[in-house]
Amino acid sequence: MKTKKINEVRKQIEYEYKRNSYPDGFPKIPDISGKRYTDQEFFDLEFKNIFLKSWLMIFREDEIPNPGDFKIFDKLQRDILIVRQKDKSVKAFYNTCSHRGAPVVREKQGSTKLLKCQYHSWAYDLDGSLLRVPDERDFLELDLSCRGLKQVHCDTWDGWIFISLQDKDPGSLKEFLEPVASEMDCFKSSELKTIWKNSTLVKANWKTCLDAFMEVYHSPTIHKDTVNILLDGNGMAAGLLKNGHSRMVTPKRINLDGGMLGAEGQDFVPFIETCDSIHAETNVAYAMFPNFITPTDTSGYVAILFWPKSLRETEIEYLQLGPKWEGKEKPQYWIDQETSFYSIMEEDFKNLEPMQKSHDSGVFEKMPLNYQERRIYYYHQTVDDWVGRENIKSEMIADDILSPFIEK
Repeated sequence: MKTKKINEVRKQIEYEYKRNSYPDGFPKIPDISGKRYTDQEFFDLEFKNIFLKSWLMIFREDEIPNPGDFKIFDKLQRDILIVRQKDKSVKAFYNTCSHRGAPVVREKQGSTKLLKCQYHSWAYDLDGSLLRVPDERDFLELDLSCRGLKQVHCDTWDGWIFISLQDKDPGSLKEFLEPVASEMDCFKSSELKTIWKNSTLVKANWKTCLDAFMEVYHSPTIHKDTVNILLDGNGMAAGLLKNGHSRMVTPKRINLDGGMLGAEGQDFVPFIETCDSIHAETNVAYAMFPNFITPTDTSGYVAILFWPKSLRETEIEYLQLGPKWEGKEKPQYWIDQETSFYSIMEEDFKNLEPMQKSHDSGVFEKMPLNYQERRIYYYHQTVDDWVGRENIKSEMIADDILSPFIEK
């Protein structure tokens, strides 16, 4: 984060500590319709216009390190084949042979020199071009150059692989990720390693789940003996960023240079020396549209991804990135940290399914949001930007009222 922005955030934190009323000049946040969490038609519009079009972070580059390495991404009701190319670049395709639609790989992950259809052995190069067809003589005017695998937009950022399933050009990934990408440069993510990885299936709408990670208003209640001991929500400074992204900077009550109680006195406490002062002094949490949340610290960051499985079911995937260490044995710090983080996630999870039942009860008509929760409204506002307000039932629309407050 640049020095000017760091100073702005510090002034905002100071202001948050001092204010004792609703901020002058900030509009009243409209209620959000409860139907946004229960309406099948709205969910279908979200899935079609956001998850099948937006840039999506899917997994780490180091999961397919060598030419010919591949992995299947299957979070969006279709199988996408991600392949490391001979020149070390990454390409993505539908795992669909152009003959009869059979898969060209059956394994979820592996390595190969040739992509071969599992039904009739049509053979494709790693770049998706069709190389040969058994009994080609029995096809009339078959142009192999026009029968390659259907390609998917694919790009990388700082060790992460992204795809977009839309047919049109989705635009520059780096521009889409700004300004979060630049603010996270200090972590040098491509040099970090995956410490642990997990996922949980939650019986709740994906927005019910994601909303829970967009504010610290709930910490004194849900995380009374965990997060609330470390972080002081009274000074939380939220920033609305372009492209639907946002930032939440929460001062630390205790600065452990690693962010975990119990780490004091351990032989190994990871520390990323390139982190700037604001990441060292506070907990900076980013939301990158549409489904990525990360609380960061000088020890690294946890990437949390929200994948809608159905209207009332979400897969929450989360993994910890941190600096490499000497030796093969995982340091005790990371073993303790994993246990600690899982317990915090469970504190969040225990409310989500009951909340969805409340949403479905018919009595949960509207959701009022306070100033601390403005990131949630901005997120829903961005959802409607992508879906198109003309396609949404009038009583469910999140009007665009926060664009004037997006950081320039």
